[in-house]
Amino acid sequence: MEQRVRQTAKATLKGAARGFTLLEIMVVIAIIGMLATAVSVSVMAYMKKAKVKTCKIQLNTLAQALNQYYLDENDYPSSLDDLTKGKDSLVKPKQLKDPWGREFQYNSNPSGDSDFTLCSNGPDKREGTEDDICYKTQ
Repeated sequence: MEQRVRQTAKATLKGAARGFTLLEIMVVIAIIGMLATAVSVSVMAYMKKAKVKTCKIQLNTLAQALNQYYLDENDYPSSLDDLTKGKDSLVKPKQLKDPWGREFQYNSNPSGDSDFTLCSNGPDKREGTEDDICYKTQ
C-alpha cells in the first residue's frame, strides 16, 4: 500500500510539471493579437482628434503673434516668416508647421472683410477640402 501511494504521488508530480501545449500558447497569442488590434484602432482615432485640436491651438497662437506684430509695426507681416525674425521673435520657425508637417497658409487682408486668414490643409493635406482648419479674424 505504501508503494502504491508513492507511485500515485510520482504520477501526480509528473503531471504537474508538464508545460503548456502548442495549441494553448497559440490561442493565448491570438487573443493578445486581437486585443492589441482593438486598442491600436481606438488609439489612432484619438490621435487624429488630438492633432486637430493641436492645430486649432497653433492657429490661435499664430493669430495672437500676428496681432502682436500689428500692434508693434502698425501693419500685418507679408509672410509668417516675419514673425520668426529678430532677437525677440514672436514664434519659433517650427511653430509655422501644422501637426501634419505642412506650412500654415497665411493671407493678410485677403478680401478686405478681415485682417488676415490662417489655414491648415488638415489631415488630408489638400487645400480647399472640407477638413481644412482655418482661423479668420472678424
